Amino acid sequence: MTQQPEKTEDPIYMADPEKEKQAKRLHFMVSIIRLLGIAILMLGIAISLGRLANIPAAVGYVLVIIGLAQTWVIPLVMVRSFVKQQVLEQTEKEASDETLL
Repeated sequence: MTQQPEKTEDPIYMADPEKEKQAKRLHFMVSIIRLLGIAILMLGIAISLGRLANIPAAVGYVLVIIGLAQTWVIPLVMVRSFVKQQVLEQTEKEASDETLL
């Protein structure tokens, strides 16, 4: 038989539903941006190899660079800005709590 854990009065962690929604939206946006980046990267490779009709290879090279940036750089910037915003909100909340005391 398994023993049920004891219930305590103070919870260790309570998730904020609004922050959960924001994090889910960010995750969805980052996933979509990465998938589109991979599609642009594949298109650029196909153009630069001459697989598509009458499009200069230089256009393919530019699309490869854009696809790589969209796959690696843009999601990192988005996540960092999200984390910075969350930290700023937390410090503002703590500062307002201290002024109330």
